[in-house]
Amino acid sequence: MKSLFLAVIVLGIASLSVLSLPSILSSNQRFPYSSAALSYNPAPANRFHSPLSSMGLIAVADALPAASSLSSTSAQGVSGDLQGGVPSIQARATRFIEDSSYMPQSETSLAVDPNNPSHVVGAFNDGRWFFCPFLPVSNCPSGYTISLSGFTTSSDGGKTIMKSNDIPGISYPSNGSCQIYPNGECFLLSWGDPSVAVSPDGNFFYASLAIDPTSGANGVMITKSDPSLWQPGDPCVTGINTPWHNECWKKPVFVFGNLSAGAVSFEDKDRIAVDTDPSSPFFGSVYISWDHFYPNGTSASFLARCTNDLDSCTMLSGGPKPPISGSDIFADWTTVVVGKDGAVYVTWCNIGTFTTFGPVSCKVASSPPGGNDFGKPHDVFSFMGQGTTMPQARFLIGFASEQFRTASIEAMAVDKSSTSNNLYWTIAVCTSGKYYVLPGGAADNPGDCGLSSIIFTSSSDGGVHWSKAQIVSLEAVNVQPFITVDPANGNLYVLYYTTQFDPFNHRIDVVASKSSNEGLTFSQVRITSVSNEPDSDPAYYDYFTPSGFGGSFIVPQYGDYFEGVALHGRLYVLYTANYASELGTLQTDPWLSVLRA
Repeated sequence: MKSLFLAVIVLGIASLSVLSLPSILSSNQRFPYSSAALSYNPAPANRFHSPLSSMGLIAVADALPAASSLSSTSAQGVSGDLQGGVPSIQARATRFIEDSSYMPQSETSLAVDPNNPSHVVGAFNDGRWFFCPFLPVSNCPSGYTISLSGFTTSSDGGKTIMKSNDIPGISYPSNGSCQIYPNGECFLLSWGDPSVAVSPDGNFFYASLAIDPTSGANGVMITKSDPSLWQPGDPCVTGINTPWHNECWKKPVFVFGNLSAGAVSFEDKDRIAVDTDPSSPFFGSVYISWDHFYPNGTSASFLARCTNDLDSCTMLSGGPKPPISGSDIFADWTTVVVGKDGAVYVTWCNIGTFTTFGPVSCKVASSPPGGNDFGKPHDVFSFMGQGTTMPQARFLIGFASEQFRTASIEAMAVDKSSTSNNLYWTIAVCTSGKYYVLPGGAADNPGDCGLSSIIFTSSSDGGVHWSKAQIVSLEAVNVQPFITVDPANGNLYVLYYTTQFDPFNHRIDVVASKSSNEGLTFSQVRITSVSNEPDSDPAYYDYFTPSGFGGSFIVPQYGDYFEGVALHGRLYVLYTANYASELGTLQTDPWLSVLRA
């Protein structure tokens, strides 16, 4: 139970804005930052400087526990849109999971088969693992699995759910301190931070963190679906007694990590992309990028390439190879994309210095197909400090108006239409207000944010030069941007959460800033037709703190990201919202909206 309460503590801290941090670690540790280390992370993860993901924070704390739809409606137009009119759209929102407990899900990833758009796969962090084993069955009617990486499929383009479960984990030989399972081996749980992508053969890749909370062994794993994922009679269940097996997913491959007991290095924030160029010698290969955290608190950008059948994986950056991030020692949120010609692009942001939180400097490096020859990194955008692109902008760590954990996380996409091969890049930054700055530490501590903006820039020469950065959001709390481009027509969509429809900057919607001219101008599309009340989920009330003060009981409301897919004139968006009631209360779930845009 001690480990469980550590999980509760860290999960609670992770979802707080710094304005409402109670003294829940110890009587002499009121604030989450250690006086001995400069870090964006709450204790005990503050030995790492760059921000960890939600699931990374939980893992460092050594956590160990022993389809309804909204009615179809027209989304309202946005007054005061960026440029041009707001198109009239028909949005369909579907609760994209079959869980009937009140445990939340977050951090959604999405893939749609371009050759068969009826096949849709969503992924998410599944919160049932943490508490369902300790709660009455009535609280978790759907049960639980030994996995944190959930998936949902639809065979009719997202109208209804076909299957929903969790992917399997990985067995591995004993390291001397791990729990032995009935198969005689130890076990790495699939530990969230999901990323899904479709293969040219119509099957789907799923990457995830992999962690053994009993020993500290951890790494990055990847699996691939087989055609049985789409067979109606196959439930595709990862069982409690055989958590390393699911008949619809290949045996997961351990890409990279540390299997030793008490591992002090850490892998975090995996992202994947697939080479879809038939003329490329690496056609069908899948690339996995992630952040590697060294024991000394620094971090670097790692990258691997796996064959389409996952028979082998090759490290391209990190491990035995020099990291793409080079001299950047606080690389964060490493993201890979692949162009229509098979070229590989990797972006990351270097987060501050040993003694400051800024500057934040974001870069991109590129390689011909295969990822074996990355050239010199090029600057994309920088902020927070003298000499940067936006000196007064700051990193996001929390908001004055909301108990909402988030971060300045970048996203990148490549245009695979016939009109261009542009790169598009986005990030959220704090542009107004600096409330409740934590005492001590660096003078440029970003503090709580008042209002934030979504930044956009593009490159037409493979990332060497970038356009002047522009703000593509309205004045509000705007977070977690993601870019998707329709290969049929080149329309690009910058998706993000926003409070722009609530004058109190509290209730949340999903919008898309859309451009039909390669990012020269934007108009806005509202994805959600009803604003979401983020505090309606009772899991976000901390029952353990004095007088119920402050913070979230479990995982942050919306994690670190959400994703969408633009395809053949339709926009598919998988996001987090509290629109459905389970067991008498509204609960945080993945929701899928599909619309013409």
